[in-house]
Amino acid sequence: MDASTVPIEQQLADAGIFGPGSEELALYESRLTRYFEREYQHLEEEPVSLDDLGISSADGPIMEETEALMDSHYDEKPEFFASFLDKHYQAYSMAYYGETPAAIRNSTATLEQAQQAKFALIAERAQIEGHERIFNIGCGFGSLETYLLEHYPDLEITGITPSKVQVAYLRKRMQDPTDPLGSGRFRLIEGMFDKAPLDSLGSNYKLVISVAVFEQVLNMHGVLKRISNLLSENGRTFHHYITSKQAVPQFLDPTKTRIGLYFPGGRVWPHDEFARHTEHFDLAGHWFVNGLNYWRTLDEWHHRFWDNIPGLYGSVFDTDAIAHWNNYFSLCKAVFAPQDGNFYGNSHYLFKLRG
Repeated sequence: MDASTVPIEQQLADAGIFGPGSEELALYESRLTRYFEREYQHLEEEPVSLDDLGISSADGPIMEETEALMDSHYDEKPEFFASFLDKHYQAYSMAYYGETPAAIRNSTATLEQAQQAKFALIAERAQIEGHERIFNIGCGFGSLETYLLEHYPDLEITGITPSKVQVAYLRKRMQDPTDPLGSGRFRLIEGMFDKAPLDSLGSNYKLVISVAVFEQVLNMHGVLKRISNLLSENGRTFHHYITSKQAVPQFLDPTKTRIGLYFPGGRVWPHDEFARHTEHFDLAGHWFVNGLNYWRTLDEWHHRFWDNIPGLYGSVFDTDAIAHWNNYFSLCKAVFAPQDGNFYGNSHYLFKLRG
């Protein structure tokens, strides 16, 4: 039989690549999940501190160098991200299905609805009133901006991203007057937050916010000091990113974990660590968001990615690239699934500037 007439799924199976719903991938993911379940249990029984590991969150450069991350991850073709992200926000971060494992599993929300629920929760916890000037660190495809500009007609927001793919996508949207990003209330900066001169970022913001960016932060003291320079009196800062309940040594060194193959430079800080940095701010609140929310998000992304492979194969991705991202989704799901999502999830932090 001519290879061109063989179904794509069969070609991938012949190459040892199996999608969600297959017995082969289900077995692989269950084994990965059991491995992490044992790792987390061990760390709960014998926890290690950052001091034990010789790791400081208050020294060195503010953020990991981002060039490798952009090249290998965020600067993939837009068609790839469009194949699995929600259609309205293009949000490449956890969706929110509920507070408890039961609520998450039983939720009937679509991915689009769950992403909107995530942004509504962030807006509530960040205490957004609707008339602020906001600075968003790592704006991605403008997902947070889209939500806020649609729901708060008096709000202005500035976003920054180093991704050339994201910048091109955002600039195109900004030319459309019917798009929230074309409203004149959105300003875009291309660059890295930790490297851009402060005067180019602006000042007198009421809120500095980030969603799914601070996995790249090395120096929490340094990033909060830089943020404090952007805020007006009584300003605040809010951050949403992946954390673990206990320190996981291999997750704090991206060269020692398979996640580093897909997300160079990324690390996972323990939940309590960021809350300790109150040199420039008072901590107003912090929350742990159950990891099954991210497991369900990733599982939906994985299914959408697989369903859209016929449109990606050849024109966007070859077999090796499909295997790469297929494994990425499986590995990430296995990390969030153990202990009903109570060990590895996301955290929210709200700080208020000291007078």
